[in-house]
Amino acid sequence: MSCWPPCSAWCECVGDRCRPAPLKANAIRIRTGDGRYLRALNGPSTYFGYLGPSSDPPGAWDTFLIDEPTTWPVRSGDQMVLHAVDDTWRPLADVLIRVDHGVRLLPKKSKKDPQLVTYQFGGPDRSVLVSSPFEAGYPAYRPGDPHEWTFTITKIEGNGPAPLGTPLNTGDQATLSFATRAPDQPERAWRLRDDTLPRRVDGDAEPAGPQATVFTVEFNEVRPDLGWRPPADLPCRQCASVTAVVTRRDTGTPIAGAHVSALAPSEPFAGDTPPEPSDGRAPLAALVEGALRDCVPAGRMTLQATANRFQIATVTATVPDQGTVDVPIAMDCTMVTGRVLDAAGSPMPGEWVFLTDPQGTPLLSPDGYPYQTRTDLEGRFQFACVPHGTIKLSTDRHPSADRVVVIGPPGAHVELIVPLTAATVIVRVVDADNNDQPLGGANVRLTTSDTVARTDTTSGTPPQATFATVLPAGAATVRATMTGYVPNTVPATIPASGTVTITVRLRRDMAVQVPTAFVMQLDWGALPRDLDLHCAGPDNAGGRFHCLFNAMQPEPFVRLDVDDRNATGPERITVTQVAGAFVPGDYHCWIDNFSGEQTFTNSGASVTLLSLDASSLPTQRGRWVVADLSGAPERLWQVMRFTIDAQGQLTITAVMTYQSGDWTTVL
Repeated sequence: MSCWPPCSAWCECVGDRCRPAPLKANAIRIRTGDGRYLRALNGPSTYFGYLGPSSDPPGAWDTFLIDEPTTWPVRSGDQMVLHAVDDTWRPLADVLIRVDHGVRLLPKKSKKDPQLVTYQFGGPDRSVLVSSPFEAGYPAYRPGDPHEWTFTITKIEGNGPAPLGTPLNTGDQATLSFATRAPDQPERAWRLRDDTLPRRVDGDAEPAGPQATVFTVEFNEVRPDLGWRPPADLPCRQCASVTAVVTRRDTGTPIAGAHVSALAPSEPFAGDTPPEPSDGRAPLAALVEGALRDCVPAGRMTLQATANRFQIATVTATVPDQGTVDVPIAMDCTMVTGRVLDAAGSPMPGEWVFLTDPQGTPLLSPDGYPYQTRTDLEGRFQFACVPHGTIKLSTDRHPSADRVVVIGPPGAHVELIVPLTAATVIVRVVDADNNDQPLGGANVRLTTSDTVARTDTTSGTPPQATFATVLPAGAATVRATMTGYVPNTVPATIPASGTVTITVRLRRDMAVQVPTAFVMQLDWGALPRDLDLHCAGPDNAGGRFHCLFNAMQPEPFVRLDVDDRNATGPERITVTQVAGAFVPGDYHCWIDNFSGEQTFTNSGASVTLLSLDASSLPTQRGRWVVADLSGAPERLWQVMRFTIDAQGQLTITAVMTYQSGDWTTVL
């Protein structure tokens, strides 16, 4: 089992306990005698800046990485390279503390000799910089000389240097020196100058010259993103016991059976308040790494509470480093509000409204009383702390006003419309081109002034469509459609009560009733990739043709347009006339699942039968979808058959069955 909560960044888990991780010193800070830290004054991100003192709190620009010492602590006389870091505490590539170069004039051997110049490290007014090393190209300078960025640290004890090898710890005093390239002055040291602007460190301290500055050094560990390691006395494990206290906001009473859970990114801490009688307290725990944990990591966490009869509540809390904490969560009741209106939209004050289950059994409030109330002067009502689930709202007026709704935590607003009177509407559809003979099978759509639409089909003797309990009274429209006829919409007036009969006259669509061709069209989805459309019918010579992918035009009057093998269609078979008349007889249509990657079940396949008029405009005569089939899918889907006479009068019989067979089978 590992430590929980996980140890803080500077700690490690040993034997299920968090303890400070061993110090891996890799960084140094350098202070002046008055407490200022040396830093890159222009910022290391500029790749050039003076090393100088600052009174600001130390940060990344005051911190320099050193190669991890082979022995700890650092010893007086050790050499080190100091790397600058960026704001994420990662080393800046090739940005080091280094010594500026000064020009040195070499003596001439004679007056005629040219003046020779060389570059040396340090020297009068030569600064200590935080920058990249010089590149090639400087006269008389060998680029990449490590002596320009390699410094010797010397511990100072009393008034002089400590013996070489003396341990150097955080808080000790030290000087920093470097080897120059001047033969007459092989070593110089850092000197703090407050007499310049900006104040800076120069590399020009030397014996019998400016004195080296004694600094205080601090060694520590630096990690990317974490920065400078904090003091070792910080706690390694920061967590506390958390209890959610769930109450009803309006009364403050505890809520029983509430579930509280922590939202991501927190671990799944959760808890439940006890059932009645309840104190509303839910201690939080989580199963983490196979063990039940009840100590929540310190920091911000968001808790969500859910309970029957209440809206979802979310709170954000701060978990302390240790101890216990109660997090109060107040929950609002789930409300069901609404109005009772009459059919004309007027409010109905003083009406009783009841809340029951769908079977009519009264529901009880948390106090144990039935949910029932009267509407106010505006016809409004409300119920508080309604249980979640399917409920029915009703009045003591008319059952048609009852509403069954599903209530979730947010609640609902419901309007109950009480019908005071209602009408019955009868619609007759007749053939205006045949002495107003009644038409059966016509589709009728009745739309009332409240935009509610009702549909029916004319049937019976005589055929008609009947709509009962039609509300509200007033203007309405009636639309009738039927294949072979032009649709017609007529206005109507719905009475407040009684029965009204409305007649819709349809005229024949001669373009449809005198077709020039019939088209069977197959469409489908991505899989199976290859469905094939088949048709069999009379060949005008006493036999029967079979139209399919390898016989795409078996007769002059029937043709398959395309064999779509790897797409979604459509494939179309067209039956045309011969010498101005159709070949009469019985035509069969079926589909073959040729590729067979899967069954027809999820293919989305459909077949549409269309007639074309003289202008080749289509009229749908029927449409069938494979999703309507029942039974186990087979390779063949027998869709329908149709009979036509020489003039194109059509009779359709839906078959809609699966058949066994293959692409050669003729149905």
